[in-house]
Amino acid sequence: MTPLYFFFTLATAFEIAQLLGKRWPISIGLVLLHCTFSCLVSLYPLWYSLMMGKVYPLDCPVGRLGWVLIGVLSGVGTSGLHTLWLFQSESQKGVNVDSLSYRTSIERTLLVWVVSSFIVTYTVGCLSFWFLVRMHGNSTSGMLQLIALLAIVKFADAGAYFAGKAFGRHKLVPAISPGKTIEGLVGGMLLSIMVAYVFFRLILPGFQVLATGPFWGPAILGCLLTLVGLVGDLLESMVKRTVGAKDSGALLPGLGGVWDVTDSLLPAAIVGYLGIIAKLT
Repeated sequence: MTPLYFFFTLATAFEIAQLLGKRWPISIGLVLLHCTFSCLVSLYPLWYSLMMGKVYPLDCPVGRLGWVLIGVLSGVGTSGLHTLWLFQSESQKGVNVDSLSYRTSIERTLLVWVVSSFIVTYTVGCLSFWFLVRMHGNSTSGMLQLIALLAIVKFADAGAYFAGKAFGRHKLVPAISPGKTIEGLVGGMLLSIMVAYVFFRLILPGFQVLATGPFWGPAILGCLLTLVGLVGDLLESMVKRTVGAKDSGALLPGLGGVWDVTDSLLPAAIVGYLGIIAKLT
């Protein structure tokens, strides 16, 4: 899973930086460098297991979740160091610090740091939660729960699309995404609930991953994943409309781009992980 984690995280960060770069002066190379460093730090429990030959201790005060936070802060911190270096470089040019050009340059530098920090936090911070789901429990249960959550999110997307095409009459948020409808949202939510029950009440118990939550747990989880996945989809649509782009990128021809694939998976990762540890399944 590690290669897929790095690919989708860095490819998503690349496409977001590329889109935002149409409006603001962003160094895509530096953004990817910060994201890579953040990913490496976030996966410290995995590196520990590989180097020490044993499972990362569950009683560690930092915990696996703590390393995600440390990883994100590391990426934001390295981005800040680059900003300080650029600030110092501007100061050494002998430019009048009260001049309009100097202030504009510094504001642009700070904007680059803010945007870079957002990309690191949104991509690495969110997608790392899928890795936490994979490492939850034993190797079998973690993988099966990951597959189940991913399936719920993507079936919700598919259900919303087909229900919207067939029954869509009332626009949901036409200013951001004209194609999305209330009927589509309801259809996606119903399908996600069905998929959640099929996985967590039928398929996973067959692999000795027994249900631990109340009977209504999968329904709540399916609804939440659908809603937060919609938010991620709308955020991507808003960015694309702002910069005038049809697709997020060309790294996955035919699918619209990597961010078009991961848009709903980014915020859903957090909710999915919380649903697992809260034993909604």
